[in-house]
Amino acid sequence: MSRSSEQAPRGGLGRLLPAWVVLAVFVPPGVAAIPLAGLLLVSHPRTGRELLVTGIAGGAGVWWLLQAGELPDQFLRAAVVIATAVLVALTLLSRTSFSHRAMLATAAALAAASLLLVALGSSWGAVRWWVEYRAGLTARAFLGQAAAMMPPADGSHRGLLQLTGAQLADLETWFDTVTGTLGTFAPSLLTIQILAGFAVAGATYRRIAASPVGVVPGRFRDFRFSEHLGWAAVVPLIVVLVPRLAAAKLAAANMLAVAAVLYAVRGAAVAMFGLSLAGVGGFFLWAALIAILFVMLPFVVGGAILLGVIDAGLNLRRRWTKPASR
Repeated sequence: MSRSSEQAPRGGLGRLLPAWVVLAVFVPPGVAAIPLAGLLLVSHPRTGRELLVTGIAGGAGVWWLLQAGELPDQFLRAAVVIATAVLVALTLLSRTSFSHRAMLATAAALAAASLLLVALGSSWGAVRWWVEYRAGLTARAFLGQAAAMMPPADGSHRGLLQLTGAQLADLETWFDTVTGTLGTFAPSLLTIQILAGFAVAGATYRRIAASPVGVVPGRFRDFRFSEHLGWAAVVPLIVVLVPRLAAAKLAAANMLAVAAVLYAVRGAAVAMFGLSLAGVGGFFLWAALIAILFVMLPFVVGGAILLGVIDAGLNLRRRWTKPASR
């Protein structure tokens, strides 16, 4: 990543509030609080705002680490602690981009946590089982509520849901598919959770720290990563497509899922960069984009991945900002 893409972002903390809200819906807040506290501590906080945010983030992170949880929860906590330590070390010793450091720290943490998992007599199979078990409990609870709200057998309309037995069976089949998918892609989901926490922590750190350490993350529309990451998509894709490599398909599918998410985020950043050049922005733009995302989700995600791949090869944003292009 070029140094220019890591310039200081503009705007205050108010712009990060939606990011923290969305993160709290899908990811435990401690995933972002722990790296935020670690980055602030190595920056030697002195101002009242720095000390306040460091205390809140550190307290929230410690509280999250001390909570009881099943194997996936404990694995995520161990990975976040290791990843934070690696991120802080890279921040102090390296001048690489924040996104590069976050990816390296996450990869190192997942490898170390996996070795720790084996050393403690467990495996990724056990993590997958726990993920499927918990998702199955949630699905069964929902199906139980749906069955209780169905019309009674005498044909009256006292039920709140007009579902037939066949429709309920189809819904159960769909839940089983979703549960199995969550278990299969548990490693990639954990990876994406850590990367999302690092992204929100890094953006908050840049706006809080009076003297930030290392190269800080820039604006979202400038997000990019090394083109060498393309091998993380090409190699797993080959493994998935070649029948003789069936034993490695699960790991390859998870690597491919993470690469797809990263390229989709890069494509979204390219789209935002292009809209900013065209002078389009503001609240109504974000509202329109969110509406389009929900209505045409598969097409939007596919287009974002394609745009991210094209940008990795052609560097569209650099081309668009050349004088001849303007």
